[in-house]
Amino acid sequence: MPRPSARTLLAAVLGASLALNLVLGGLLLWRPGQPNRAARGFDRMVGRIEAALPEPDRPRFREVLATERDRYAGALTAMRAASAEVDAVMRRTPYDPEALRVALQEWSHRMTAFNAAFGDTLADALGAVSPEGRAKVAAARRPGG
Repeated sequence: MPRPSARTLLAAVLGASLALNLVLGGLLLWRPGQPNRAARGFDRMVGRIEAALPEPDRPRFREVLATERDRYAGALTAMRAASAEVDAVMRRTPYDPEALRVALQEWSHRMTAFNAAFGDTLADALGAVSPEGRAKVAAARRPGG
């Protein structure tokens, strides 16, 4: 099987990044408060959604995430592991661009799988909150986010 070119791999990674931004990117850019930089991206995103929700909606939102955790937890773990591998490959000496291409491609696949799994859970969790809560989450996104 022929190996894809660097340009093809870069386009695939950029495409996966765009898909991630479309699904989750706006949710990562909240107005309320400063994000906790120690938290991972997923945890920050969930925290920002919760911060935007009215207090009575927060337990319902958290309950769906907890109930459906098995749906997305494995994909989240795999995506984080693939991301860590990308970082490890970039730090290696001597630098191996082919190994980085392979790691980036795996990370892209893992991001796509996580987005699909968590997107269903997010839709269910937002369906469990009030219309006011969903409106506040939507309003908390930055313009153009």
